[in-house]
Amino acid sequence: MKRVAVYVRQSEDKTGEGAAIERQERDCRLLAEAKGWQVATVYRDNSISASTGKNRPGFEQLVGDIERGHVDALVVWHLDRLTRSIADLTRVIDAGKARNVNIASVHGVSIDLGDPTGIAVATILAAIAAMEVQHKGNRQRTANRKRATEGNAYWSRRPFGYDRENGGGVVVIEDEARLIREGAAKILEGATVASVAKQWNGLGYLTTAGGRWGVTQVRRLLINPRMAGRRIYNGEDMGSGEWAAILDQETHRRLEEKLTDPRRRTAPDDLNSKYLLSGICLCGVCTDKMYASPMRTSKHNYMVYRCRSHHMTRRMDLVDGVVEDVVVGILSRPDAARLFSRSDDLHTLRAKAVELRDRRDALAAMLAEGLLSAAAVREQAGKLGADLAAVEGAIGAHETLNPLAAIAGADNVPEQWAALPLENKRQIIRSLMEVTIEKAGKGVRFTDDQVRIQPKG
Repeated sequence: MKRVAVYVRQSEDKTGEGAAIERQERDCRLLAEAKGWQVATVYRDNSISASTGKNRPGFEQLVGDIERGHVDALVVWHLDRLTRSIADLTRVIDAGKARNVNIASVHGVSIDLGDPTGIAVATILAAIAAMEVQHKGNRQRTANRKRATEGNAYWSRRPFGYDRENGGGVVVIEDEARLIREGAAKILEGATVASVAKQWNGLGYLTTAGGRWGVTQVRRLLINPRMAGRRIYNGEDMGSGEWAAILDQETHRRLEEKLTDPRRRTAPDDLNSKYLLSGICLCGVCTDKMYASPMRTSKHNYMVYRCRSHHMTRRMDLVDGVVEDVVVGILSRPDAARLFSRSDDLHTLRAKAVELRDRRDALAAMLAEGLLSAAAVREQAGKLGADLAAVEGAIGAHETLNPLAAIAGADNVPEQWAALPLENKRQIIRSLMEVTIEKAGKGVRFTDDQVRIQPKG
């Protein structure tokens, strides 16, 4: 008996009900019945594109079963439901031609993989489908750029300070805009970004993603050109947008200048960060820092790293996994302790602390001998105390946040690494390496070599 399979797929199921999948399967079963075939197995991939390179579990199982000789005939709704990729088609051909597998299409020609003509026809049809995918992508990019050039507003999630009217026009949310203007003014007057985030949280305002405000979120918001009414597309300033500016051009320029000053510590402190590489990893296109950001699809919510110019996004868990594997490998080396040696720096700091204490103690003797007035002693003691506090803080950082203290003598480095507080992990990564995420082509699957790690020292 001929072993017949059905394969159905759709790129996006917006309703989550799989209606298109069910219609494809119904039509495929009717065709099989007309041919006198009895369907034994149905392979399904719902909301998965055949051209992006994403893993398709149903397709992978189908190819494997064809290779194992479990499928003699395959029914599809159309060949482009099976594949739009020459590479995937080649896999099907290689698996099926030795077994003369027939592919019947509800819409389109049927193909005999045991016949050279059938293979040629399949290759041509797949090439046409792949060409259409490229044309579609080009049309979409052209349309996106045209909208940007015309200043049209686009966002996947409502930006804080703005919303859309029923007619599609962009309106300013006045209470949020007031917070933005007040926060900008405070920062330009010398307030910290953290204090602005704290105030917004205290007033009960959340980000439009539903989370609390942090340094990163406030900073990104304030330096976003959208706040000044500018339309940015792929990092390029396309001119004025169709929406009203919340910040005037001069205020935004001063904010951007202040908050992107390399001498200013803009990333969240390691003690307060929630994500391993946020503010540490760099964009391979613009070399700017990449930060953690939520990403939502029709079926999944996950975190990614992205730069402010949106040159690329990379799934956080995949990037973290590569970096952590490298770090654990380094920490497992016999000479790991030497890599973290800061004995010279620590010795200098301790010597400085001794000197400052001696100078502070000497003030009492000078006061007793009448060489300094009480006011002068208080003034100098205050300065020395401040200097000593700074040095002692640096010593404490060396002693308490020194990664060596956490890994020295560990029998199981992976287990010890997993148990470390996040701030210590970030401290180790900063001291060991520079992490750059390289750009990959559209549809290219994530690979370890897309994360470039440059050792320090």
